[in-house]
Amino acid sequence: MKKILLGLLVLTSLRALAAEKRYYTKINSSEAQVKIETDQKDSIQAASYVDGLENSKFIPDMLRDKKSILYKLKASIEQENCKQNSTAEKAWIDGCGQVTLTPEVKTSFGRDGWMSGGGSYTFFVGFTNDGSGRFFDVSHMVIISERAEAQTKNGNYSGMIIKSLNLVKIKRIDDLTP
Repeated sequence: MKKILLGLLVLTSLRALAAEKRYYTKINSSEAQVKIETDQKDSIQAASYVDGLENSKFIPDMLRDKKSILYKLKASIEQENCKQNSTAEKAWIDGCGQVTLTPEVKTSFGRDGWMSGGGSYTFFVGFTNDGSGRFFDVSHMVIISERAEAQTKNGNYSGMIIKSLNLVKIKRIDDLTP
């Protein structure tokens, strides 16, 4: 019985994945857009697409873009700690360490009826020092936002969700030691 239920669950999941197509596009150094085509036409909830799936593309895109504030922050932290910058091929600076980003956490979420929803994600940036302890010192908090909007035609859902991803804020975390 468990095998049958597991098989049905897998088939349902595969069907749901096949029912949508996502197209990610970088807009500029701090913004990206995702177009999601869905087969579902009734009972759509745009807020259910506030899922953070594209964060794994968006954050690395910003880290590679020399115009991005996140790229500049990474380079600044490397200079502050190592007096040199890493390379695209090697993030670890021998004898010094590397800039480290924590996984992002959804820190807010809201919906505006069936047609839209949004959320924000927070992660931390700091430096991991070389050495036996490999200590991680957090220096900045980063907030990115995600907004999903259902597209309509004549008041009815058209089968397209547009998501926007934005870098909202980078805040230096001051030393909190007494």
